[in-house]
Amino acid sequence: MTRRQEEALRRQEERYEEAKAEIEDLGFVLQGSIAKRWMECGNRTCRCHEDPEARHGPYYQWTWKAAGKTRSVYLSKEQVILCRKWIQNNRQLNKIVSRLRRISLRAARSYEIRE
Repeated sequence: MTRRQEEALRRQEERYEEAKAEIEDLGFVLQGSIAKRWMECGNRTCRCHEDPEARHGPYYQWTWKAAGKTRSVYLSKEQVILCRKWIQNNRQLNKIVSRLRRISLRAARSYEIRE
């Protein structure tokens, strides 16, 4: 390995370690999204069926994919606060993992492969 290759690899290793350290600071991670919904009730005489502004809610629903199926649950307002943070953590984790992959690719390219 040449001195130039060693230096390039060292720089990539530093960037890789910095990105790994960011992962340590993340909390829980959740996939999916949260929707805020207003719904019609089952009472046909309720005004929510005639007036969209009179629908009941808001209700918060967390939706995610598991084993190829869409799953969802309703959340309390307290749960929404936590889940939003954890979903944001998941998005941040995905960005960091993408960055780790790019750094790894640059590290691999810093080697000249000769046959």
